[in-house]
Amino acid sequence: IAINTPMLYALSFLFLFSIGGLTGLPLGTLATDLHLHDSYFVVAHFHYVMMGGTIIAFIGGIHHWWPKMFGKMYNELGGMIGCVLVFIGFNVTFLTQFVVGSRGMPRRYYNYLDQFQPLHAFSTFGSWILGLGLFVVLGYLLASLRKKYDAPDNPWGGRTLEWQTSSPPIQHNFT
Repeated sequence: IAINTPMLYALSFLFLFSIGGLTGLPLGTLATDLHLHDSYFVVAHFHYVMMGGTIIAFIGGIHHWWPKMFGKMYNELGGMIGCVLVFIGFNVTFLTQFVVGSRGMPRRYYNYLDQFQPLHAFSTFGSWILGLGLFVVLGYLLASLRKKYDAPDNPWGGRTLEWQTSSPPIQHNFT
C-alpha cells in the first residue's frame, strides 16, 4: 500500500463517511432527534454523508484514474497538499456545525443569536480553507494537462488488465 494522493482521499473518505454514519444514530433516536431536528446538526450530518461520502471518494477516484484517462501525471505533492487542505477545511466547517446544532441553532434562519457568532465565523473560515483546497486540486489537475511528458502506462503498479494498456488507452482498449 502506497500513501499517495488517491490513498489519502480514500482514507479521508473512510473517516468522513464514518462520522456521517455515526452522527445519523442520534438522528434516528427519538429522544435526541427531538432536540436535533431542523438544527445545524442535521446540516453537518448531511454534508458528512453526501460530500464526505460521495464527493471526496469521487475526487479520489479522479486522481486514481487521471493518468489512465489523460495520459498525464499530476503533481503528487500538490495532490497531497490539496487533499490535506480539503480535509482540514471540511472538518473545520462541518464539525463546528455539529457543535452549533447541538447547542440549539436551527437551520434555515436568516439571522441568529449573538452567542453563535464566533462559531459561525469559525465555520466560515473553514469553508475558505475547503475552497482553497478545491482550487488547488483544480489548478494542478488542469496544469497537468499542459505537461509535455506522458504518464507511464502503469503508474500505480497495478496488476489488473486495465493497467496493462497504454495511457490513455487506444480506442478499443486492447489490440
